[in-house]
Amino acid sequence: MERILNEDEKIRKAEEIYFRRNNQNISIRDKSNFEVKKSLKDKILLQLLIMLNIAVIVFCIQNKDFVFTKQFLGVLNEYNVNITSKVNEFLGIELNENNTEMDEPNEERQNQEGLVQNLEPVTEDIQNSDISSSISQMNLDVENLKAAYSFIKPIEGTVTSTFGSRTSENQNVTGYHTGTDLAIEQGTHIKASMGGIVTLVSSEGDYGNHIKIRCNNVTTLYAHCLNVYVKEGQIVAQGQDIGEVGSTGNSTGPHLHFEIRVDNRFIDPSRILEF
Repeated sequence: MERILNEDEKIRKAEEIYFRRNNQNISIRDKSNFEVKKSLKDKILLQLLIMLNIAVIVFCIQNKDFVFTKQFLGVLNEYNVNITSKVNEFLGIELNENNTEMDEPNEERQNQEGLVQNLEPVTEDIQNSDISSSISQMNLDVENLKAAYSFIKPIEGTVTSTFGSRTSENQNVTGYHTGTDLAIEQGTHIKASMGGIVTLVSSEGDYGNHIKIRCNNVTTLYAHCLNVYVKEGQIVAQGQDIGEVGSTGNSTGPHLHFEIRVDNRFIDPSRILEF
């Protein structure tokens, strides 16, 4: 039979249980805090070691001649040369004493020459395809412009430079001309070739004083003006005076540089108007 505890024994027993449980909880919390601190300490130490290794590597690379002996660098260089020779040997390329390529076997050379010959027409076909595509696009744009819009000549000038490639001894003249140049006396009034809204009036760049007028996706440009009569945002009518012929910007004399664009594509103005 169990012995019946008196009141003092019960109190002492309860105190022992309470003390044991309280010490156990404190021990668990201490152990958990210790593990967290240890894990954080290990992470910081690992990051410091990584940073130290990176710093050492960077220093060694930047000061390799100082850090490494000449003998070590010589062995390393020889090792690199040996790797290169092995790669070349694997690829079937023999090197002479000066590390220059010797003649390859006739069969391999013929195969490579044949590959080059086969590639050249492909490149040429791609270039011809791009040119043909550009020509086709311009033909389509010209047809659409003639069918949907009306243009008039901005001035009655003399054509001094046409659209497209051109050659000149003057360094200020670009190799590809994006419009038509019409020479006439300075101060001659320029008329809007088509109606629309003035999207740009500027004096910056090679165009000098120039004007852009847009109607839907079609833009006309008038460059090298002496004076400009219109402002950005203004709506102008076809035939309205918009400026005067000048020689501002990259210009060799008084003339009007006239452009027609569809979206960002340049159109030959002589295919739309007879100058």
